[in-house]
Amino acid sequence: MRDKFTIIISDVNGSKHYTVKQIIKKVFFYFFIAVVLVVALGVIWIKILLGELKDIEQRKTVYKKQSKTLLYKNMALSEKIKKMQNEIKIKGDELEKINDKISDLENTMGINSDSNESVDNRIDTLKVTSIQRQEFLKNIPNGSPVVFKGVSSSFGWRKHPVLKKKEFHPGLDLRAKKGAKIYAPADGLVEFSGYHKRSGYGNLIILDHNFGFKTLYGHLSKRVVKNGEFVKKGELIGYVGSTGLSTGAHLHYGVMYLQRFLNPYYFVKWNKDNFDYIFKKERNIKWQFLIKAVQSQILLSLQQEQK
Repeated sequence: MRDKFTIIISDVNGSKHYTVKQIIKKVFFYFFIAVVLVVALGVIWIKILLGELKDIEQRKTVYKKQSKTLLYKNMALSEKIKKMQNEIKIKGDELEKINDKISDLENTMGINSDSNESVDNRIDTLKVTSIQRQEFLKNIPNGSPVVFKGVSSSFGWRKHPVLKKKEFHPGLDLRAKKGAKIYAPADGLVEFSGYHKRSGYGNLIILDHNFGFKTLYGHLSKRVVKNGEFVKKGELIGYVGSTGLSTGAHLHYGVMYLQRFLNPYYFVKWNKDNFDYIFKKERNIKWQFLIKAVQSQILLSLQQEQK
């Protein structure tokens, strides 16, 4: 045939004749099959990649949410840590103040403590039982002997309102109207009840209390108790007046310890609600020895009750 190119392939089985057109068809067919397979495999691979990409995006979204949650938790935790640090600082400052107060009270009461000792043990050492407190407040002057309405003249140096010269005022002038009732600030024995001209106190009462304390009441209009009588805390002993060297009705109130005058103001302000007040304010008394004396007195009373 014209322009027809034939390829003859011979082997043991014989000869085969192929035209160029047949070869091209077969080549094109196999190429097409190959392209289809490649495309199919590409589509499958792309689907796999798209699936993985979608999974990655989903994971990314989840991780993003978790990251946001962790960020909020971290911020909240940081705030808590900051708050705890502030609280620890505040508590540390408070503990330091407590230690300072305990040290001051220990110095006041003459107690030597170990710096390594716990705060609880130090407080237990300082602690006074309720019975001991009652005995303290029963035997040692405390509170105002009249309804407290202020002070007209304080303890210390002043110009005498009558004599007009500078002298030491060994007591406290408490404001009160004439006839106001005066009560004993602690249990005691009436050491003196009479008119005392030489001192200028006019009608004067002196009570002798336990543990070396005495109290004086001057310028009274009337005395209720007599020498040698025993009075209990809160018992009426007299009435406010203006006898002796006085410019007006008031109560001169004095407090003595071992024959030495103390500032009565601290004792007027001392009561069961601020029991430690007197230990901090009045430093001229070795309170640790009084505490031991009160403890001994309580122990003796308990032993007598058991007999």
